[in-house]
Amino acid sequence: MSQNRRSEALTTTNAKLLVRVDDAGTSLAANQGCELAVHEGIARSIEVMMPGAWVCDAAERFARLPAVDIGVHLTLTSEWDRVKWRPLTHAPSLVDGHGFFRPRFQASAWNLNEIEAEFRAQVELGKRLFPQASHISSHMTRHFEDIDASLGAMVRALAKQYGLKDDPLGTDDLPRVVGYQPFPRDAEPRVEAFNQMLAGLTEGPSIFVDHPAVLSDELRGHGHDEYEDVAEDRASCLAVLTDPNVIEATARYGIELISYRDVSEN
Repeated sequence: MSQNRRSEALTTTNAKLLVRVDDAGTSLAANQGCELAVHEGIARSIEVMMPGAWVCDAAERFARLPAVDIGVHLTLTSEWDRVKWRPLTHAPSLVDGHGFFRPRFQASAWNLNEIEAEFRAQVELGKRLFPQASHISSHMTRHFEDIDASLGAMVRALAKQYGLKDDPLGTDDLPRVVGYQPFPRDAEPRVEAFNQMLAGLTEGPSIFVDHPAVLSDELRGHGHDEYEDVAEDRASCLAVLTDPNVIEATARYGIELISYRDVSEN
């Protein structure tokens, strides 16, 4: 099949792709990367972590992009070794001895009432800072229901109460696609793999999630054991999402770029 006929065939499949970029609010590099991924690339939804030190910069920055979709990225962990964030509320069961969120989930120690209060505070701050917020999502997990059923039910109830969509990541209605493998970190093979993924999309919506950021000394300060090259990884992600070949392939294959606002209620 010729390239032109292949492109025409793909155009008729009505493929839709939600490109979501995570972890805004945690660093200047992440805010800049997410902004560029939307403004100059194919991302359409940005997830913001309300406990992050750079959340106010994110609010000012993304206010200049009123069409961008914002998600409140509910947070219970602080995974980096040298960069930490704390809960917005008094939540002794959620923190380590220094008052920071723990680096990993520790459900056995959690007080569900403290989690609900913390999530409520994060949602309310998110709605104040980001009037265009449309949904909630979960940091470091597909959905908090995967950790505990009662936690998942509480998150869904909060979403309904505040008029936000609950993240359908990983469900049959919004299957997650893999754009490229973690290694190598170089952008060139990732762009090639991403374009192959685009060529294979079929009818209906799919979601791709990643964490773009600009390369900087600040970003090089992030990391933990077995993930020390955060800066190179996330700068490469940004390069993929803004690559002219990726942008051209998305248009050539007739793929509609969507946001959470475009995903129908379950």
